[in-house]
Amino acid sequence: VLDDFSGNTLMGPTVPNQYRNVKTGKVILKKHTIIGADSIIFPNVTVGEGTAVGAMSMVKESLDDWYIYAGVPVRKIKPRQKKMLESENDFLKNINS
Repeated sequence: VLDDFSGNTLMGPTVPNQYRNVKTGKVILKKHTIIGADSIIFPNVTVGEGTAVGAMSMVKESLDDWYIYAGVPVRKIKPRQKKMLESENDFLKNINS
């Protein structure tokens, strides 16, 4: 939920929706994503598979798979390694045997 701070409407969780201009939408976190503490993800954003978002980042648009992002607003830092996929396979084999 994202309130309108323009001054054209009232805002806050105790104000009835008819007096607010609120943007809502899904946030989709794909497999193997990690979001750092105190990060803000805007509505209608998909965080791609294997993507890492650094702490205190602001994500306003969807992010590509397997990259590390950080900042306000986020910027692409570098590709993220996929070695965890091998560890995931080993883990699943061990718990299922």
